[in-house]
Amino acid sequence: MSHKTPQSHNTGNGLRLDVTVRDRLRGILHSRHGVRMSLLRRVAAVALILVAGVLALRPHPGSAAAETSVLVAARDLAAGTALAPDDVRVRTVPKTLVPAGTLRDTESIRGRVLAGAMRRGGILTDLRLVGKSLTRVTTGSDDHAAVAIRPADPAVAELLHAGREVDVIAAATRPGEPEVLAERVPVLAVHSTGSGRGGAHLDDREQLVVVGLPQKRAAAVASATLTRSVTVTLR
Repeated sequence: MSHKTPQSHNTGNGLRLDVTVRDRLRGILHSRHGVRMSLLRRVAAVALILVAGVLALRPHPGSAAAETSVLVAARDLAAGTALAPDDVRVRTVPKTLVPAGTLRDTESIRGRVLAGAMRRGGILTDLRLVGKSLTRVTTGSDDHAAVAIRPADPAVAELLHAGREVDVIAAATRPGEPEVLAERVPVLAVHSTGSGRGGAHLDDREQLVVVGLPQKRAAAVASATLTRSVTVTLR
């Protein structure tokens, strides 16, 4: 007795009658998986294109777009130095290294006074110079001004530094106690004038102590320094 192998029959419309339900389900799942994988490939390709575009537009480290010009000290500079253009150099540095308030114009610093010493190559900012920005940050108020005082005893200035608090004392106009013009005012800078640029001997220099004072008091102290002997006492 012979056994015949089951024959597959086609209905004429492309459907096979001998295909089981399991085979059909497997075919459907495989088809959906293929569509899903194709969609994922397309999404991944679009994402890669977008990432490549962003990376292409970003400035690379060291490129001109990522750098800027700043002023730096041309050499070691002493506190109180009245700056000249040859005291600074223009240097190109990465923008990420540039602090707020950085100065860039060489002529704008002519005659400005350094509040503190600077090392060669240090970036020059507004807070390095005696002025409104330094006064505001040091005193914590916009209603303050910088006033220069010539101490009666220049040696006193050698004991001072930016940030230290002092009292401003004026000589008495008549026998009696000296007048306290201001108390607990911050020193903004100590400036030496005379021969040499910060390197002259004490007896060859005139010492200026710059302090931050409220606007109303600043006018009175500045006026007193013109007609009376003034000094400061350390806190």
